[in-house]
Amino acid sequence: MSSNAFALGGKSALVVGANNVVGCAVATALAEAGADVVVATSTPSAQEEAAVQLCISQVHALGRKGFAHTLDATNEREVGELVQRTVAELGRLDILVNAQDRAFAKPTAETTLHEWRRVLDVNLTIPYLTCRAAAGAMQAQGAGRIINIVSLLGERGMANGAAYCAAQGGVLNLTRAVALEWARSGITVNAIGAGWTEGMGFMANEALQQQLLRYIPSRRLAQPEDIAATAVYLASDMTGFVTGQVIWVDGGMRTRL
Repeated sequence: MSSNAFALGGKSALVVGANNVVGCAVATALAEAGADVVVATSTPSAQEEAAVQLCISQVHALGRKGFAHTLDATNEREVGELVQRTVAELGRLDILVNAQDRAFAKPTAETTLHEWRRVLDVNLTIPYLTCRAAAGAMQAQGAGRIINIVSLLGERGMANGAAYCAAQGGVLNLTRAVALEWARSGITVNAIGAGWTEGMGFMANEALQQQLLRYIPSRRLAQPEDIAATAVYLASDMTGFVTGQVIWVDGGMRTRL
């Protein structure tokens, strides 16, 4: 195997949800591997916009092209326009990464229909819309890589987490289904199952971190860079025969629970 087996020079990537630490780490790692990168929000908030602007500055510092884009990624028209802009400015779209994550915990009986729909919209509808839009561009090229980042709770239930667990499980089976549909188009679709990751959602609570560490065989939280390294692997030419799979990056936690 050559030393540049995982090089991504000449490729273009779109990372949706680059406003969080995992999404930005993935975007930066793809740029380090040689790809030009577009980073996008999942919702049109000022906080998310500021985060993707910071992320794109890191991409540019690595000498790569790309831009930051603020949108409501649950909106079909806005997602289509983002993919069109990416292809227009970078010339092609080779890699799509869905990294958005809206954590939510509430007893099921107390969860409102609005909350249920919003959790599913951000965590499940966005991957559906972005995968569908990106696939059109990738099919025209005859190749592409789609990577969906999901939670361990896509396969494990959690009390007070019905909406979030349902959404994450949906992303896993969305991944498997479209992998079958698009396999003959040269498009691979895979998921990264992320364990509890430092800097994500409620992991900012130090006391909770210490409680959770006892359940992780590796005795540490995942780092955003752990997820990003796996994304580079799945985005590379080395994984052209890998599709419909989930790679768990969780320190052994899924095996233990």
